[in-house]
Amino acid sequence: KFGTFTAVENITESFEAGELICIIGPNGAGKSTLLNMICGTLPVSDGTITFAGDAINGRAPEDIARLGIARKFQVPSVFESLSVLDNIRLAAPAGTSAATLDVLLDKIHLGSDRNVAGADLPHGKKQWLEIGMALAMEPRVLLLDEPTAGLSVDETRDTARFLKDLQGKVTVIVIEHDMAFVRELGARTIVMHHGSIIAAGPFHEIETDETVRNVYLGRG
Repeated sequence: KFGTFTAVENITESFEAGELICIIGPNGAGKSTLLNMICGTLPVSDGTITFAGDAINGRAPEDIARLGIARKFQVPSVFESLSVLDNIRLAAPAGTSAATLDVLLDKIHLGSDRNVAGADLPHGKKQWLEIGMALAMEPRVLLLDEPTAGLSVDETRDTARFLKDLQGKVTVIVIEHDMAFVRELGARTIVMHHGSIIAAGPFHEIETDETVRNVYLGRG
């Protein structure tokens, strides 16, 4: 709650280990607020968030990150004066091998940009770099807020490809407005509206749901 305004309410949801999930809904639906509560940047007014069986309510964001929950925000935030490789190295645990870093750079399609300064990357590659920095932390849960914002069609398709490759390895929760991207992921999809979940299930069912079409996807 923000004063008398309730941004998120009556949410009861479980995310399984290694699962890929999309959260969609109109602006102001409470999607980012939900992620902010999970990673500790916003306090929970009521209820409990548990991770691996333990309540994480009230823990500092850095403590939650150490538990294995990594977050990428809407606007890319990288160390612009450092190279791509050094950004990844800084995010990785101490002692991470060069070979491991190289594998991650290839996974996020930045192997050929390893020596490029963060400031010199185009917007789409900055998005990939920040996802890579989050993955370098070796998280158990990865929270992504609009990871395809500003990406080209091909970059969006590549992003979907490497996120699908993470299934079974890390739980990935994605907030997204690009329905072509959500369709490409083919993941379990949660629809939020006015702070509550109004539908959940496979995307092919969600996109034909009458309520969802009325409040978000449009009649077309």
